[in-house]
Amino acid sequence: MKTCPVSRARLAVIALSVAVLPALAQDRLPDVIVSASRTEQRLQDALPATTLITRDEIERAQSPDLPTLLRRVVGVEIAQNGGPGTVASAFIRGAESRHTLVLIDGVPINNLNFGTAALEHLPLADVERIEIVRGNVSSLYGSAALGGVIQIFTRAAGPTPQASVAAQVGSRGLAQLTASGAVRLDSGTRLRASVDSLRDRGFNATNQAELPGTNPDRDGYRRRSASLGITQELAGGNTLGLRLRDARGTTQYDSQFGPASQVDESRFVERGAVVEGRFKLAQSVDLNAALTSSSDKLDASVTAFPYRVDSFSKGAQLGLDWVVARGQHLTAGAETTRQKLESDTVYDRASRTLTSLRAGYTADAGPHQLQLNLRNDRYSDFGSASTWSAGYAFRLTDAWRINAGASTGFNAPTFNDLYFPFGGNASLRPEHLKATELGLQYAAGGHVARAVLFDNRFTDLIGNDADFNRVNIGRARNQGLDLTYAGRVRDVGVRAGLVLQNPKDSDTGARLPRRARQQLTLGADYGVGPWRFGGSLLHVGSRFDDTANIRPLAAYTTADLYANWQFARDFRVQASVNNLGNKQYETAYGYRQPGRGVFLSLRWQPA
Repeated sequence: MKTCPVSRARLAVIALSVAVLPALAQDRLPDVIVSASRTEQRLQDALPATTLITRDEIERAQSPDLPTLLRRVVGVEIAQNGGPGTVASAFIRGAESRHTLVLIDGVPINNLNFGTAALEHLPLADVERIEIVRGNVSSLYGSAALGGVIQIFTRAAGPTPQASVAAQVGSRGLAQLTASGAVRLDSGTRLRASVDSLRDRGFNATNQAELPGTNPDRDGYRRRSASLGITQELAGGNTLGLRLRDARGTTQYDSQFGPASQVDESRFVERGAVVEGRFKLAQSVDLNAALTSSSDKLDASVTAFPYRVDSFSKGAQLGLDWVVARGQHLTAGAETTRQKLESDTVYDRASRTLTSLRAGYTADAGPHQLQLNLRNDRYSDFGSASTWSAGYAFRLTDAWRINAGASTGFNAPTFNDLYFPFGGNASLRPEHLKATELGLQYAAGGHVARAVLFDNRFTDLIGNDADFNRVNIGRARNQGLDLTYAGRVRDVGVRAGLVLQNPKDSDTGARLPRRARQQLTLGADYGVGPWRFGGSLLHVGSRFDDTANIRPLAAYTTADLYANWQFARDFRVQASVNNLGNKQYETAYGYRQPGRGVFLSLRWQPA
């Protein structure tokens, strides 16, 4: 495999940094994740590269929405068509945005018409943690996971009562209020609820020099959300639970269709429901069962060419986790999902059924780690796809580990790809991927540093022919190096990441749109007494906005700072400055990103 565009000097600096880490090691409790193998494991034991964002980190970041938070994750590039509430796309490891699978409590929320998730509308008030797996995990999760997975876990009630209320105000007329509470009753019933209200007056995000004929007015955003969780504890450690979520609001934007004085506006509703049971069949065997429902509704009726499209998914899941022996897990699962699309556009077909079977095996014995996964997904409209993955790691010492992996992946055509009356093609094949990677990791004393070389080869990519019909015409390849570090250096928490890659069209040699060759993230935080200070730096290299590489997007660097003061036992105030240098930049051609923003929040949370 050819080395991605990395200079020898950079590699020398990286090697020196990793070599120094053992001298900085300090003890801390390990983080636990589930997304990398669908079973619990320490973050440092995961074979796929994985990032964990905890609840504490979410609160410190003071981000009003999910895209703002994800921009700071190495290997995740966010492109947004304007300010808050506008369409946000996540590109992981050079894959398409439709190759990023987003789940909430294990339920996929990618919509059925475009294949992407509405990241811009997902509130953070009820999020306990976010796990981001970088790299293909189709054999664990099925379609759309070629680039990786963003899995969001909502908060659950603990053994003691909890409550919090937070208010935030800031630049561009931002006003946000969140409240949450949880309690456990004597009957073993645990209850949790949260509400969130956000209003942002916005700014003129459209660059009229690049998109003439658009309205130079402010484009605001409003969102209201609520969630409810009920869990009933049963005998033998079993539980039954219900999770409900609802987010709705209005996004203002500027269309190039119609007069420049036109005001464009869309309304959205995002809903989800999960009824789940967790049962211990034996000392070493756990069974999880769930009935799921999710919907994504978009109504763009206030515009020159109004449209409406709603996608619905209802399904059932069974999952088994069997501890065969110490350090060995067998997992298996079966899923069925009914997908349906409703729109004022008449599609040639508007529903289909998906059935899936999966099996996995993980082993951790002595210096050896092994992970094997198989999956088959069968769609009622175009057939089936089978995927596999194999990963192996060898511990050179207690701290050092090398690992290698190979996998296949697929992405199912959407309803737009197959059945849209203007260019849809019912004969489309799924998009496919072959991926390999080689990694080196150091983990000791709470420090984790990882270097991963990866090579992803895509075939049957779906695009348009000269008549704008959807066809399988594309091949692409991305080779790169993924470097991450997280830990504490004395009293300072540090995180850093660097991605160097070469995402390109294999047929033309052109750079893939909206993907940079370099991305650097740095973050640090420090606490003393009732004070905590922190900041982050993000650098994204130059990109192109189109497949022909004629519309460049300039490189940009932004910095964020925050300060947190616990001035009383149950109260704290936080101030933050985003885009400190007021950098003017675009992540999508013609759409400016927010300039400098100053925000202040007050939180009440009983100890």
